[in-house]
This record gives sequence, structure tokens and C-alpha cells, in this order.
Amino acid sequence: MKPHLVVGLGNTLMGDEGIGCVLAGRLAADPRLPDEVEVVEGGSDLLACAGLMAGRRRVTLLDAILDLSEPGRLHIFEDDFPELEITQSGAHAMSAAAAIRLLQITEPHLREVRFKLIAVAIDSAAAGPGLSPAIAAKVPFLLERVRRELVDATGRDR
Repeated sequence: MKPHLVVGLGNTLMGDEGIGCVLAGRLAADPRLPDEVEVVEGGSDLLACAGLMAGRRRVTLLDAILDLSEPGRLHIFEDDFPELEITQSGAHAMSAAAAIRLLQITEPHLREVRFKLIAVAIDSAAAGPGLSPAIAAKVPFLLERVRRELVDATGRDR
């Protein structure tokens, strides 16, 4: 088992909301990925990935975040994500931050895992397959930024 897990989150049938899965799929095929890193597509259910997180030192989540100011911008949050609002309107709309807190309560071994959320700003999650042209054009830049974050993280773990 590799010490660093990357989980791509999102629903690829909801346009830009699927950017986390798109990035994860491309990262998994990147030969420059550090040997210590495993990448999986988690879909839209982070809670179902709890078993994959067990025994890891670090988990990086790739997800979309609604931000109308600058679609494609990266937001990076470390550990307990105090900057994010963790409330939600219902059980079917749980944020990544809320899911991590729930996992740490129900799975005590995950309290020792260092979490990072790399969120891509999107301005809508409209039904339909594929990314918008604006987000699709930024995928190469986003992949390089995420890859650099992973390389930096593996260097800090040593």
C-alpha cells in the first residue's frame, strides 16, 4: 500500500462538477506521478472510500468548489479545512469537509491521516456529460499544479 492516496471526487454527468474525477483519471496515467502516490476515482461518495484511506499517511482530495469569481482557479485547504463551511442542506449534499469530519468520528484510525483538499473553482454544475470549454482548457494547467503539489507533499513526508 502506498502512503499517499489521491481521491478524485465528483459526478462526471454534472459537467464541471466532475473535474476531480477527470483530474484523477489523467493523473493515474501520468508516468511522472511519485511512486509513493496512488490515485483513484471516488465518484461522488467520499464516505465509500474510507477503506481505501486506512493505513495511509496522507490523503489528497480533488474536487470542485462553487466559486463564481474565477472558474478554474485552485483552492488548497489543509487538514481540518477551517475555511470551509461544513454545513449542508441535506444528507445528499454532504461537503468534502463534512464527510472527512464524519469519517474521523466513525473511523478513529483516520484521525491520524493528513488531509488536503485541492478544489477547482467552477461556476455551475449543470446536468450533462463533459467539462465546459472554459474548464477543459485549464485541465493541462490544473494537472501540472496538482502534480507539483503531490511532488512537494512526498518530499515533506520524508
